[in-house]
Amino acid sequence: MSKKLLIAGGLCGTTMLVAGQKITERCAERGVDIDVKIQNLWETGYVAGHYDCIVEMFPYFKDQKCPVISGKPFINHDNEKELIEKISDALCL
Repeated sequence: MSKKLLIAGGLCGTTMLVAGQKITERCAERGVDIDVKIQNLWETGYVAGHYDCIVEMFPYFKDQKCPVISGKPFINHDNEKELIEKISDALCL
């Protein structure tokens, strides 16, 4: 069974796609399959389904049952490798 990851943001669609790929690759190295959904919150704020982790490109989510992690390092490329490890830890442990 794969883990479900939501990457949510706005106009940073390409950044979210690249982040999803990097996270998927890192988790695959750890033996975990990831199902990634990319959502533009400017189009709709409605989020359906259960996720094992949410990466938000700007502060949006509150009171979630899963870890919510800031994806800002994917935008400015500052500490991106550390962020990938933090997300993969949340998904793979």
